[in-house]
Amino acid sequence: FVLACIWMVLKGLSRPHISIIKLAPLLAVWLLALLVLSASGFLRDFSNFPPRLMITFAIPLILIIWWVFSSKSYETSINLPAQWVVKMQGFRVLVELFIWWAYLDGEIPVQMTFEGRNFDILVGVTAPLVASLWLKANHERPVLVIVWNILGLLILLNIVVIALLSAPTPMRYFTNDPANTIVADFPWVLLPGVLVVLAVALHLLSLKQMIRMLKS
Repeated sequence: FVLACIWMVLKGLSRPHISIIKLAPLLAVWLLALLVLSASGFLRDFSNFPPRLMITFAIPLILIIWWVFSSKSYETSINLPAQWVVKMQGFRVLVELFIWWAYLDGEIPVQMTFEGRNFDILVGVTAPLVASLWLKANHERPVLVIVWNILGLLILLNIVVIALLSAPTPMRYFTNDPANTIVADFPWVLLPGVLVVLAVALHLLSLKQMIRMLKS
C-alpha cells in the first residue's frame, strides 16, 4: 500500500516541468533507512520522551516544511492540479482501516482508531467531495478548502499526540493495553515515516495553492 501511494505521488509529479529524478532515489534511501532502523531494534527504546521513534517523523517533516515554504515548490504548486492534491488525501481511508484491523488483532490501542479518538478517516472520506465541489473549474472555493486543510492538519496532530501518549514512555497518558509499540516495527514504521508525512505535505501544498489562488 505504501509503495502504491509513492507510485501515485511520483506519477502525479511526473507532469511537464516537474522533475522526479532526485525525489525517487531519496525516497528509496529513506525507505531503506526505516527498514534498517526498525529491524535493528533502535526505535524500540521508549525509555525517554520523546521516543527515538520521533526521528522517523521529524526528519522528513522538517524537510517537507522547508520545501513547501521555499521557492523550490513554486513550480510544483503551479503545475499540479489542485483537485489532484486534495483527492490524494483519500488514501487516509485505507490507512485507518489498516489501523482498525490492527486493533482487532490486539496490536494497537482503541484510542488510535476511529472507534476511539482518531478522526482521520473523516479527512479521507471528504477529500474527493472537497475536490469535486469546491475546486470545480470557475467555481473554486479556496477559503473553504483552506479551512478544510487546517482542520485536516489539526486532526492529524490529534492522532500523532494520541499515538505518542499511548507509547510506553515516561509521559504515557493512555495506560490501556496494548501500548503503542507496533509503529517501531516494520512495516508499521512506514506509518509515521511515510504516510503521516505525506498527509502533511499534501495539506501544506494545497494551502500554498489556495493562498496563491486568492491572490490571483
